[in-house]
Amino acid sequence: MERSDAEFIADLQREDDVGLVLRAHLHIENQLLVLIALHLPAADRCDWSKVGYAAKVEIASACGLPEDLKTLLQKIGKLRNELAHKIDAQLSSTQVLGMYNALSTRLREGIKGSYLSMQRGPMPSPSSFDEPRDLFVLILLAARQATKAAALVAAEKR
Repeated sequence: MERSDAEFIADLQREDDVGLVLRAHLHIENQLLVLIALHLPAADRCDWSKVGYAAKVEIASACGLPEDLKTLLQKIGKLRNELAHKIDAQLSSTQVLGMYNALSTRLREGIKGSYLSMQRGPMPSPSSFDEPRDLFVLILLAARQATKAAALVAAEKR
């Protein structure tokens, strides 16, 4: 079942860093399943709870998920695994800036566009964000929206 954009935004705003990463990961994983289901004629026969996130990213890649997005989703999965087992974990500037700096130009432009659409003006330098969480939320928004866009492209081809 696809979750709404409003639910995604609300979840990003209500959580601590661990909750933010875990809940955003779930939303993105759900969007991957939407994409996969558009390509597999009997996707509903699969018990997707038995298929790990990394495998879902690989399957989505085979369904046309852009390579730059695949790389980002893998990094989000890795970060989720790092934080999931530490109750008081926090995002670090190093983690978030490293993730941002590894993004493709296309995804960076998407983030800048999201920032601009929030009517905050041009996005400042990534290293100038007061909290790494703020930049990470923009990365998550870009990841989910790009995954959603890939599913929309697949739906249009049907």
